[in-house]
Amino acid sequence: MVTENKTLGRGLAALFGEVGTYSEGDDLSRNPQSLPVHALKPGRMQPRQSFNDEKMDTLVRSIQQKGILQPLLVRQTDGQTYEIVAGERRWRAAKDAGLESVPVIVIQCNDQEALEIGLVENLQRDDLNPIEEAESLQRLIQDHQKSQEQIAFAISKSRSYVANMLRLNQLPESVKTLIREGKITAGHARSIMNTTNIEEIAQKVIQEKLSVRDTEQLARHQRQTNVAQPVIDPDVHIITQKIGEKLGMKTKLHFNRNGGALTFYFQSFEQLDEFLGQLAV
Repeated sequence: MVTENKTLGRGLAALFGEVGTYSEGDDLSRNPQSLPVHALKPGRMQPRQSFNDEKMDTLVRSIQQKGILQPLLVRQTDGQTYEIVAGERRWRAAKDAGLESVPVIVIQCNDQEALEIGLVENLQRDDLNPIEEAESLQRLIQDHQKSQEQIAFAISKSRSYVANMLRLNQLPESVKTLIREGKITAGHARSIMNTTNIEEIAQKVIQEKLSVRDTEQLARHQRQTNVAQPVIDPDVHIITQKIGEKLGMKTKLHFNRNGGALTFYFQSFEQLDEFLGQLAV
């Protein structure tokens, strides 16, 4: 129990530095105390959006047999109420199991730190569905200016894993819903990411119960037979926009069978000289 808490502390330190009062060797190493279940409430910064009924039933039975093996992390909101920072599933299962109290560790943290702990705990435990994970990773980057490398190190994943998860945020909302509901996997979604009729193909995957490999072949065939302009990878498009904004110049991507080219457009020789000067740096 103590070891798991310290592991979480190291993950937070790696990702967010020594912030607040929950760094390793401080609040997370305290001995737990017991609080009534009715004194706790769900956290406002909780990244989880759904709870799997089957997994919850399993957790309820485990708690009925063995109790709660790892304390919840909570922060005090007033004299009698505590907000859950990490461990909402255990709290919900404890109520269903008929427990009157649960073990907790009370920490002091602001909203940003509460979000950070909730995200890291869920990511490390693999408790989020792919879309929840993708959205959580995006929040770390957008709201807290964390790099893909920092996140990958903190959750013990590769940078390519983080990049692939982030790509799921570009899916249409209807396809995201299919992933949330477990009707298709993240692998299916990534296979059809660059197709022009992604929602139609997603429904075909469901109807024909296609494997990821079959889906990849279907998407490949669709791209080969599509006579329209090749679909530009969203990541490449974003990079192109950033380059153009950085240099203050219009940019454009050209694709052909042998590869492609990145073109810069300048309006005057002065602008060209400035561009060449930046390249020299």
